[in-house]
Amino acid sequence: MANTIKGIKAIIKSKIESIKTDDVSIFKVITDKPTAQFDGYPAVVIRPTGWSGDRIDTHRIERKFTFELDLYYEYGENSADVAEAQETMESVSDMILQAFDQDNDLGQEVEVVNVVSGSLDFTNRPGVTMFATFLIECLVLVDGFSSS
Repeated sequence: MANTIKGIKAIIKSKIESIKTDDVSIFKVITDKPTAQFDGYPAVVIRPTGWSGDRIDTHRIERKFTFELDLYYEYGENSADVAEAQETMESVSDMILQAFDQDNDLGQEVEVVNVVSGSLDFTNRPGVTMFATFLIECLVLVDGFSSS
């Protein structure tokens, strides 16, 4: 089981990469590096945002890691129109939710993963991107005597 920020982030990235249509990833960019511009859309940025934990007995810690997924889709004069961008954002958001709902332990790498909240911004501003944010929590048990 994964019990580090880096390890869980890699598993979340793999889960996002697995979202495909016709065996092709629906995402043009998947990164953990915040950037103002992407080489294509939809684009996803995976960001660890925190953790908390409690010792549950003398050997184990229950730790909750929190990540945000930021989803971007460009619209405007040289790209999708507003209606197409909104339709794509809703469809891709549903696919992300379903991917995590259908694999609630990320292939037995965490105890449980939950998409606990999200937000969409479809504000019509010419030449910019629409975006969505997903708050994801991953609960893990850390063995106090483990070196992993």
